[in-house]
Amino acid sequence: MSVAERLSTLTPEQRALFEVLRRKQQEATIARQPPPVRRVTGPSGAGDWPLSIDQERLWRLHQENPALVSWNVDAASHMWGALDIPAFAGALRELIRRHAAFRASFPRVDGRPVQRVAEEVELDFGLIDLTALPAGRREAEGRRTLFDRTRAPFDLERGPLIRAALVRLAEREHFWLLTVHHTATDWITFQIAFQELMALYEAARTGAPSPCPEPALHFPDFVLWERERWSGEALREYADFWRRELAGFPLVLDLPGDRPRPRRQSQRGGMVPFRSGPELAAGLRALARREGVTVFMALLAATDALLFRITGQERLVVGSNSANRPRPELETVVGFFLTQVPFAVDLSGDPTFRELLARVKRATLSAYTHQSMPFDKLAETLAPEPDPGRNPVVQVLLLVLNGQSHRKDGEIDSEAVPLFDGNARWDLMLGLYDYEDLGFSGPVEHNADILDRATVERWLGLFRLLLERVVADPDARLSELPSLAEIP
Repeated sequence: MSVAERLSTLTPEQRALFEVLRRKQQEATIARQPPPVRRVTGPSGAGDWPLSIDQERLWRLHQENPALVSWNVDAASHMWGALDIPAFAGALRELIRRHAAFRASFPRVDGRPVQRVAEEVELDFGLIDLTALPAGRREAEGRRTLFDRTRAPFDLERGPLIRAALVRLAEREHFWLLTVHHTATDWITFQIAFQELMALYEAARTGAPSPCPEPALHFPDFVLWERERWSGEALREYADFWRRELAGFPLVLDLPGDRPRPRRQSQRGGMVPFRSGPELAAGLRALARREGVTVFMALLAATDALLFRITGQERLVVGSNSANRPRPELETVVGFFLTQVPFAVDLSGDPTFRELLARVKRATLSAYTHQSMPFDKLAETLAPEPDPGRNPVVQVLLLVLNGQSHRKDGEIDSEAVPLFDGNARWDLMLGLYDYEDLGFSGPVEHNADILDRATVERWLGLFRLLLERVVADPDARLSELPSLAEIP
């Protein structure tokens, strides 16, 4: 019987009660929506403002080790085409002028950090010309140059927290690198910035007016809104939710390491590339569609199965990133919004992979309802006494991003250049890009203090076998899936 048919059978009194309950439910839903973000800053966003909750976490980590570069975020491209370098540099300056987050630093005032947004900052733009080198050496030298520039730390107190470099390989071939401290950026911000940069470049190159409207909000507007939002009832409600959600789950995922864990993290990392190939990825996508789950959920279930086979642990907490832009007016604001969300999945009872997919779906949909709680507040709630030797709550992270290997902007063709800076923020981080034509491909970073590259390579070999098995037979039980004994 449809909903309309059911309603038609109600008495007038029952129908009136139903309408009252429905109205209360709608009011409760509206009440749960965060309020709109108001513009508090001036046109440029300049001034002294608080730090966001997750910015404070990064600031504290920086104070512990100012030379650490693991919170530098880099994006590099290999570019082909006639590049107007003055127009490109002008577009970069305009990008920085437009966004307060790119003009911020974090000095102390009365012993406490503030987010100081300057009216303007000088662009740190390096131009390195390698055309005097033999043609066969330029690309390798260019990549080495990019890597070296990723290793330079930022001075958070003085800023600026953004720099760029252009490496000329030939008249119509360049490498481009943008490096921003994580306190000022995240993955979505990089996408916004790159799209704006190319639009601003095209306008500067052709003498056209800027196609980008002035920002309606600056990042400090979000910070003030966030501080108010997480100062009262919302914090209590979300904290209670996460206590219930992770009740009974261990907040430590002990990977079998090659060495004892040091007392304090050095964030020294290693990286192993993973490639599934297009056929295996297509098979997993098809399985996800049949079971009514997303590709992320399918890969999270496979990651849980892998960790179960490695550790024997039946109750697992694996994290992922949340965009943390809960209002539509925040979708195009530049800044550090990103936070982490833990997904708690129970693998007990030797379920089939199909059953595991259903469990993962329930866990992820539940976590998504409260995903915007800043991770620092979540960690304070669940692990009030942090262990300096490991990340609180989440030690394994899974990222699944849409892959785009090539793009064309006007007269410029570009291809992303993968960079690994030698750091790792997690014990294990699977960063998988979903390419339609290449499958799942990306870097798997690991904590080099406790894990050797050979160990992670074996785990990824097992991961691939697991994917092949569950795609071929989703009714296989966890105990029937491949184990490390099958990996040489």
